[in-house]
Amino acid sequence: MSTGQAVFIRSMPDSLAAPCSEDPEAAHRRPSFLSTYSFGQKDRRETIDTTASQAVREEKEREDDLETVLDTSIDAKPYDESGKRTYERACVKMGVTPISCCLRQLESAQTLDLSFYGLSARGVIPVAMALMINSNITRLLLPGNSLGVKGFNYIQKMMEDNGSIVELDLSSNNLLTEGMLAVVEMLKTNKSLIDLNLGDNGFVESDSYALAKALENNGRLQTLNLSKNHFGDESAHAFSHMIAENTGLQDLDLSWNHFRNKGGKYLAKGLGENPALKRLDLSWNGLEDEGATALGKALSSNGVLVEIDLSCNRIGPKGALELLKCFRSNDSLEILRIGKNIINDESATAMMAYLMKLTGLKLQLLDMSDIILSSAIEPRIQEVKDLNEGLEIVHGYTDSYGKRKLVSYDMTEEAIRIMQEYCNNNNMSMVDMFTKFDADGSMSVTHDEFRQGLKEAKIPLSANQIDQLIADLDRDGDGEIDFSELVITTEEKTGD
Repeated sequence: MSTGQAVFIRSMPDSLAAPCSEDPEAAHRRPSFLSTYSFGQKDRRETIDTTASQAVREEKEREDDLETVLDTSIDAKPYDESGKRTYERACVKMGVTPISCCLRQLESAQTLDLSFYGLSARGVIPVAMALMINSNITRLLLPGNSLGVKGFNYIQKMMEDNGSIVELDLSSNNLLTEGMLAVVEMLKTNKSLIDLNLGDNGFVESDSYALAKALENNGRLQTLNLSKNHFGDESAHAFSHMIAENTGLQDLDLSWNHFRNKGGKYLAKGLGENPALKRLDLSWNGLEDEGATALGKALSSNGVLVEIDLSCNRIGPKGALELLKCFRSNDSLEILRIGKNIINDESATAMMAYLMKLTGLKLQLLDMSDIILSSAIEPRIQEVKDLNEGLEIVHGYTDSYGKRKLVSYDMTEEAIRIMQEYCNNNNMSMVDMFTKFDADGSMSVTHDEFRQGLKEAKIPLSANQIDQLIADLDRDGDGEIDFSELVITTEEKTGD
């Protein structure tokens, strides 16, 4: 209905009287038509004028109301582009405390880092709802949040519509087999993801088939981390076909699984046919000499792989030498890591003698970390390095073992170790300690709150130690210390 129509209807009388027979007495008292004609004409004009004026006034009032509603000069609430308000409202509805760093990152950052915040299924719902709106976040980091399959389902639904997130870290979330089914569904529907971390999620052999099938024709995903799961030789058979068929993956991490020599052969078969993979991490498995030999043959025909990590695979002298034979024809491999394997002086000497025979070697790094060789081998190693400019050969203990380099006193490391000792003495974790400092439960504290918390806990740190500790913990310089910043700094300083 138009404005004119509304005004027209409002100007009409409420009802029209039906004709009726008059009372004779009333009719007698009624003035004659002639005597009242002039006055009747005047009254009629006044009535018409009054009705018209009222209609005009009402129309103007209605137009004023419409102008008020549509007035663009009034500052209206902007669209919630960041998803910040959506996140806050969802937190209230779900009964969870908003995380301050989440609010800040939603508003202005491209990375949403909620690592080790213990979100659980309930806490991740507001995050997923916010990311249905936010189009600025490109990296979503959620490791160590105990999401389980229930929590991940919300992320999976969000990823169906989200076209901006290119990196997703879901490591250490106990997704298990049901979670793998949701991962597969996400890979089918999402069109933006290029980096996916699924490490440490309790996946088993049977989970590999659905994943491998989903990845065979996926040309978008470039980086995939499947480390620290329970994949073994059966999974290697499924992954072999996926590696051979996939043309998008460039970085594949299969470290810390249960691949043995049979699995190594399967993976080698796929690698020999792969046209795109640049980096492959198979460290901390159990490939042994048979697996290493198969991989050496595959590398002979592979012309794209740049780096392979075979550290700690129980590879002996035979397997190590067979690996090096790939360099007769391989002109792409630049980094070969075979540290923590069973290589002695005799086998190392044979390896150096073989490398001396090769010309035009593309290898830039031969990493034999934590393999102890005698000083007698050093001249042979130097000869190989002299023959191949730019080649670095590493062997012996790394800094994390017996031969530590002399380093200056690290005040922050010492402070963190004192805090760890305090927690051990009081039967609490670092999370428990941080929670005591965090009054509002946001997993983020100001510098003053952190100082006060240390003081109330009576942790024996000097003023200088506290100042340096705060400076190193506030990694993004926003004036607050997030729990994730404490976790990351602790890992960097102490390795715990």
